[in-house]
Amino acid sequence: MRHILDAQWLELIGGLLATPLMAMPADRIALQLTESFGLVGASYELRAPGRAPQRQLWPLDERFGGHRAEIEQWRAHRAMDCHPIARYYLATGDPAVIQVTDVPDRFADRHVVGAWKERASQWGCVNQIALPLHLGDCSHRVFVLGRSETFSRAEMQTARRLQRLLLGLDRQVLALSGAAGARPGLLSRATGEVRLTAREVAVLALVADGHTAGAVARRLLIGERTVHKHLQHLYAKLGVTDRLSAVLTAQRLGILPPPPDRNAS
Repeated sequence: MRHILDAQWLELIGGLLATPLMAMPADRIALQLTESFGLVGASYELRAPGRAPQRQLWPLDERFGGHRAEIEQWRAHRAMDCHPIARYYLATGDPAVIQVTDVPDRFADRHVVGAWKERASQWGCVNQIALPLHLGDCSHRVFVLGRSETFSRAEMQTARRLQRLLLGLDRQVLALSGAAGARPGLLSRATGEVRLTAREVAVLALVADGHTAGAVARRLLIGERTVHKHLQHLYAKLGVTDRLSAVLTAQRLGILPPPPDRNAS
């Protein structure tokens, strides 16, 4: 069973990494989480400074015992104060994978947990796991998995392994969206005329920012040798032989933004 699960996730993540990702493909991931863990449903929440919170709940056709609208309302206005896992994260900042039943009493006492169980049992998802990708003072990105049965030790181990995969995917999204945000059309130009891959764009943008191969590897959660291979492919595609020439050529082609004007006031 574990081999089948591993193969499903490797196929999904491999396919996602093969394409430029400007946003987390939360729908595909949530539906795969639902299948892998036998969930009633899964959700993804993104909060960022200066942006309205984004929340979605899958499967889209699941009514959660007729309480779907109530869940959406509760998540928007009460979850941060009343959800045992949210209270744990707010108090500790620890981005660990955790389920409701494992939250220590000092963060969610029996009254908090009892109120949660009374409410969530109506939804069919009283037992939940959170897979945080980022926890900040004013921002977070997190998947939440829900069902009626407690998650086993083996399932928790699987969830922690999946969190590492999703963290890598999240970092690629951040790298690509940050690079493309510097110049509209970067990804379409890079993958069109020059035929750079999403990873090559990310590597190129980080190199242009002055990062070493080791720093690029750490940012993208890949090996340093893999970074050098991406650089070799970049040189061949851009018709250059070194990093500086690659960056200058990419800037000339409009793949990267031009260097700042040092004479500008």
